[in-house]
Amino acid sequence: MSRPDEQARPDDPAAAPSTPRSTVWQGFLGTASVVAYALLFELARSLVINSLGDSTAVKVLAGTLRWLSVLVIVAAAAYVGYRFVRWYRERVRVTAELALLADLVEPAPQPATTHRCPGPPRRTPALNGRIIAAVLRELPVRDFEAAALLAVLGAALDAPARLPLERLASRPTAAVLLDTLRRDNIVTTAGAQRYCLRKVPVLPERAEVREGARWPAALTALVHHYADRAGRWAIALETARFAAGARCWFEAEERYLRTLVKACAELGAELPAAVVPELVRIGDALDTWYARIGLGENHGELAAKMCDIPGLNGHVLHRDLVQMRAGRLQDRPGRYRPRNLSTSLAARWEHRAALRRLDRALPHELPGVVAQLEASWWLLPREDVAGEVCALINLAIAHLWQGRLDAAQDRLDLAESLTRTGRDPDGRAHVHETMGIVWWVRGDSAKALHRWQQALGEYRVMVDEHGIARCLQHLGSALLEDPGHAETLLGPGLSAPEVTRQVTGWLAAARRLHDGLRYAGHYAAQADSRLTAARRRGLRALLDRTPPLTALDRIDRWPLPVADDPG
Repeated sequence: MSRPDEQARPDDPAAAPSTPRSTVWQGFLGTASVVAYALLFELARSLVINSLGDSTAVKVLAGTLRWLSVLVIVAAAAYVGYRFVRWYRERVRVTAELALLADLVEPAPQPATTHRCPGPPRRTPALNGRIIAAVLRELPVRDFEAAALLAVLGAALDAPARLPLERLASRPTAAVLLDTLRRDNIVTTAGAQRYCLRKVPVLPERAEVREGARWPAALTALVHHYADRAGRWAIALETARFAAGARCWFEAEERYLRTLVKACAELGAELPAAVVPELVRIGDALDTWYARIGLGENHGELAAKMCDIPGLNGHVLHRDLVQMRAGRLQDRPGRYRPRNLSTSLAARWEHRAALRRLDRALPHELPGVVAQLEASWWLLPREDVAGEVCALINLAIAHLWQGRLDAAQDRLDLAESLTRTGRDPDGRAHVHETMGIVWWVRGDSAKALHRWQQALGEYRVMVDEHGIARCLQHLGSALLEDPGHAETLLGPGLSAPEVTRQVTGWLAAARRLHDGLRYAGHYAAQADSRLTAARRRGLRALLDRTPPLTALDRIDRWPLPVADDPG
């Protein structure tokens, strides 16, 4: 279980955290406050005129008071307009996301190696001159979803018609061409709605194919199809409704997407310029997936390979983001337009630098780390709720290391308020998990357990295996330390050995879901030793007919769910 350094100093009221993005203006510019201040200034103006007469100085003072009342009303109107613009932008964002998710269908779980071609296609001279088959030969992948292959064939068929001097006779549709390719065994089925390229022509040669109009159009259509799909499922990954389906999709397609991006990067100068933004979209989606499952940003050297994509320098913001993921961006990014994306990138750079310092910080260095984390938080655009929540959680963890529990609680309360409208449900679960750690350190184990139960339920909805594993470790270790909480977590009527047996199942599942847990093995060994010590020995063991309790390798009874906050 995560604990701050016991030697860290206690809360210091004089060292309270700097003021967060407060809601002072919301109270000051509320309707009642605006009217009250306007009336107050007008009353003061009337009293000044009636008491001091109609001299020049009085007129100046009265005019100033009147302008102050007008200024309050104008400021209130401006604030109301600002809030309306924010509400409207949020409404547009939600509408756009719902439109992207509207036609998603959750895939069935399948291994990542399912529906892959057994080997490279066979070169067949009898197919020489089949230009579409030659175009498929030059694509960076060998197997396709049905929708992707139809998009590729359609783009390859339509490409010559886009040239101004080209005049074509009637041509087959993509569906008819696909049937022809299947009959000739150029492509074969490789599972449900998936095709594998099995035979290709020897001629025309690579240079001739890539110089034509069909190959760039086909490659662009292929990458666009998967960029669109990956982008939608990346959004779905952050929703409670589609999180499980998104996880299944990425587990099945991650290797394919990574192969596609790397192969495109290796094309060098031959890569069509229109493909570069689509590769960036795939990289962003995979970055979201890697963050969800706890992998590094440069997993599989993907970001490093993307740095070699020609034409990426023309997309400065995306270039810096890719270089940051690859660990090659040494200096803080400059300012670009649009400004919100520029500041978001700068915030991410500051955040990464602060986390690197936090990993090896000495106690006297922690204030500087906290200041850098705060700086990254302030740089984030208001609409980046997930980024703000992440920064606030890490700020809370840094305060825990300092022993400043009130400061940590303040950050977590603010992060929780940002997610009350349903934004970033996985971040909300992480907030509740960290709140449990704060309450445990404070000595309030009941609230800590409630928060961990709450976070566990939210992680299970989001199918976040690492979050589930951490919460199982928290709850299991808490029961080992204080078995008196067994009724809260498992219900009444269980003996102490049976409670320990259930804990072994939780810890076994935690280690299976997240092999990087630091203390799960220690707690599992502790639970096993308690089970062994609880077994009867000697003559009593011979006379006892009940089977001995043994450690579980999977969960028998989940911790009881909770629905409400502890307050």
